Amino acid sequence: MPKSKVSAFLSVLLVFASGAAMGAVGYRLYTVKAVASSGQPPAKKKMSPEELQHTLEANRKLLVSRLKDSVKLDDQQLIQIQKILDWQGDQFMEIRKKYQAQTDQIHQEDEHERDHLHEVSVAKIKAILTADQQPLYDKWLADRAAEHKRHQEQQQQGGRGPHNEGRRPPPLP
Repeated sequence: MPKSKVSAFLSVLLVFASGAAMGAVGYRLYTVKAVASSGQPPAKKKMSPEELQHTLEANRKLLVSRLKDSVKLDDQQLIQIQKILDWQGDQFMEIRKKYQAQTDQIHQEDEHERDHLHEVSVAKIKAILTADQQPLYDKWLADRAAEHKRHQEQQQQGGRGPHNEGRRPPPLP
């Protein structure tokens, strides 16, 4: 190849490589900014029980298929492995049930402690307000509580509200 064709090829290759690098950097900056602005990684869509069951079954079929091909299992071994996987699934569910009660109790205790802290904070704030300011503060608290309740209802229905996507609303003062 003549020298001019080689340099032209290298120039085109350099432009392509620099474009790919800039695209990768731009994508990285965009995703970092999106995560930083929300305060947490993008939320995953919560699966319904049916979707979760379907996904688990599909994953299991894939696992068994790959295992069968890799290890060259016969039909009898495949049946035994299926039984072991069934047993394993049952054991995982037992572990989950065992710790779910403890997790629920911890959440309840945490909620009681936060409620108590809220009551103490409200009392301290009211102590520094004038008689004219206290009814305004009570109204403000009621409005905040209504907004918090509305936000919780939206989250339970699968919606996320206009702001604080994927995040818990700040505690009431």
